[in-house]
Formats: sequence, C-alpha cells, structure tokens
Amino acid sequence: MSVIRISATTYQEVLECLKDQKKIQAIKKVRTDVKCGLREAKEAVERLAHESGINPAYPGAAKTGSKIVCGPIIRKMVLNFGHGDIELDIEGMQLKALMEMQVIGLDACRDILDLVDTLQAFSDGKRIGVLEESEDGEEV
Repeated sequence: MSVIRISATTYQEVLECLKDQKKIQAIKKVRTDVKCGLREAKEAVERLAHESGINPAYPGAAKTGSKIVCGPIIRKMVLNFGHGDIELDIEGMQLKALMEMQVIGLDACRDILDLVDTLQAFSDGKRIGVLEESEDGEEV
C-alpha cells in the first residue's frame, strides 16, 4: 500500500475542502504539500473522501489511490536543563536553550536547536532521518 504523508494542517484543510465539495482545491493542497503528481493526488483525495465517509462515491479509489496520513504535531515536551522538569512548546524550547546557553554550553545549545528543527520538520509532515558520522568526523 502506498502512503502520502501530509502535515496535520493540510490534512484538516483537505477534509474541509471535501466537506465543502471542493475536490479540486483538496487535490491542489495535497500536491502543494507533498509535490506529487496530479493523478496520484486525485486518487489519494478520492480514497480519503471514500474512507472518511464524506463522499462514498469512490469505491475504486480505495484500491488504486495512496492512503493519506498525517503525522502527529508535537505541541509540548517535558525537558530538564538541570533545574527540574519544565514543560515547553517548540518555540519555548528554542528560547530556553538560548537563555541557558551559558549554563549548558554552546555545543549543547546547538544540539537542542537542531533537535527543535527536526521536531518541527516531523510535525510538518516531512521525512526525517539519522546521519551517522565516520571516525574522521564526516557525515555518512
């Protein structure tokens, strides 16, 4: 089964378009979010409309269309910068890392900001991965 992963925001917008009988707008939103072809987006939107019960007129789309899924949005995290647990959102995590830079150090601050960028990308529905470093410090 093929899967198209879109952001949670786009997913909600696509559902709203389908409820308002605006299938073309829904297809455009999927194409914009994932940069896929017209046919792939059309079949995926029809499958979503069929499976969600918004428009059951597309039974064939369940077989041919890709499944549209959205990743979770990370709203808050519990962190400990050495002074006990605190609950922060993504922006708060960035600010806290920058404010605590003198205590945690520049490298730790950079690592936290990289983590924030990764979490934000994941929440936006982008594919993320892990890079490994070789013994000489180059990324593989």
